[in-house]
Amino acid sequence: MANTNKLIWVFAAMLLVAGTLSGIAWYNDRENSLTEAVVVYPEPRPLRDIVLRDADDEAFTERRFAGSWSLVFVGYTFCPDICPTTLADLARIYPELKQLSDRVQVVFVSVDPGRDTPERLKAYTAYFHPEFVAVTAGHEALMPAVQQLGLIYGIHERETSDYLVDHSASIALVNPEGRLHASFRPGFDEQSQVPMVNGDELVRDFARILKHWER
Repeated sequence: MANTNKLIWVFAAMLLVAGTLSGIAWYNDRENSLTEAVVVYPEPRPLRDIVLRDADDEAFTERRFAGSWSLVFVGYTFCPDICPTTLADLARIYPELKQLSDRVQVVFVSVDPGRDTPERLKAYTAYFHPEFVAVTAGHEALMPAVQQLGLIYGIHERETSDYLVDHSASIALVNPEGRLHASFRPGFDEQSQVPMVNGDELVRDFARILKHWER
């Protein structure tokens, strides 16, 4: 009986490794290859205990990711460069993303809850696209949610009202099962002179990720 159980576990491990290697091999194929700017996780990580509020003051939990491909970007409305540039580029490529999948949503997570009121967040994201979702929360709920997405932020000393917030420039991709599926990493954009994700590369990589997901 013990030997049988051992064989079962060995066989299960072999299947897991084979599945992972199969996925890697698929993405390494020339037709389906990804750019160096994206990291796809071999085992997408489930998101748990997300407790945020959207710009309509409605609860935004991990359940709001279910059924959609979610592109999640962290920032703040007073951001002078990375946030408006990235959101503008996401708005530019949004029609292409929707053509690839009608289940795409863009989620902007404000990491500056002290200044970003629901009203301000709603107006800010609507400026870029009316369908973009804005969420935030107090830092005790916000920090663990951001960390689960593989992103980070940190606030400078708030001696004045015009303080800055350091934050990731990457965009997290959450799959329809509510799992962290991939991360689109930024490069240095010569035109805007800030680090940002290349929107055109994101579209190409997303198309290949979808193709792999649906095969």
